[in-house]
This record gives sequence, structure tokens and C-alpha cells, in this order.
Amino acid sequence: SIDTLKHERPCTQFTAPSGAVLYSVERETEGKFSFDAPEPGDYRFCFSNRMSTVTSKTVSFSFVTGDTESDNAGRKEYLTPLERSVRQVSQGLDAIIAEQKYMRIRERFHRNTTESTNARVLWWSFIEGVVLVAMSLWQIYYLRHFFEVKHP
Repeated sequence: SIDTLKHERPCTQFTAPSGAVLYSVERETEGKFSFDAPEPGDYRFCFSNRMSTVTSKTVSFSFVTGDTESDNAGRKEYLTPLERSVRQVSQGLDAIIAEQKYMRIRERFHRNTTESTNARVLWWSFIEGVVLVAMSLWQIYYLRHFFEVKHP
């Protein structure tokens, strides 16, 4: 659980069933990590953000699992060159699909940031226009009264 982390900074930690820390990083906003499980069992993935609790955060991740050791029919020494090529193409396509999913997620987050920034720019431009018109009207009023001739 997140309570097991002793950090007060945003961090990500992956722990093996034996308790060994496989990956630990602090203050990362995005990134990729992969590993081959060194031992069987349940792995813990902890994401903590205790430092900044004012705003909500979104954590997005994907897991790819598989058995690296399959039966003898799947071992490389039993495969024909064509079957090895097909397996390599399949693994390459899986990697491309995973990368596309990752890029779509990043694009969605960046699009949301851009839309939010554009909305703020629009409102500040509107406020700036109102202030500019108000200052112009005030200057006209002030200059008219400044050059007004006072008759005793």
C-alpha cells in the first residue's frame, strides 16, 4: 500500500515478492519502465503523491504479462526460420501497438493542457480588453475635465 512508502515526495516504487525494490523513482511526471520478473509471486506497485494533495492527479499505466518460457514447441531451437521471423514480426507489432497506446495517452494529456491554457488566455484577453476600454474612457473623462475652462 502507499502507506508503506516512507517518502513525502511524489514517488513510484515497484517491489518484488521478496521485498527487494526493483524500481524506485521520485518526482517523475511521466516515464516508462519494464522488467522481467526475477521470481514468481505477487509484485507491488505503489504510486504516492503526498507532497501535492491540493489538486487531483491521474495515474495511467499498463501491464504486459507473459510467460517467457513456453513448451518445447515454442523454443527457438525447434522453430523454422519462417516461424522465427513470424514471431519477431508479431513481437514488433506488439511493441508498436503498445507505443501507439502510450502516445495516445500522452497526446490526450497534452491536448487537455493546451485546451486549458487556451481558455485561460481567452479570459485574460477579454479582461485585458475590458480594462483597456475602461482606462480609455477614464482618460477621456479626465482630459475633458482638465481642459475645461472654469468661469467665476
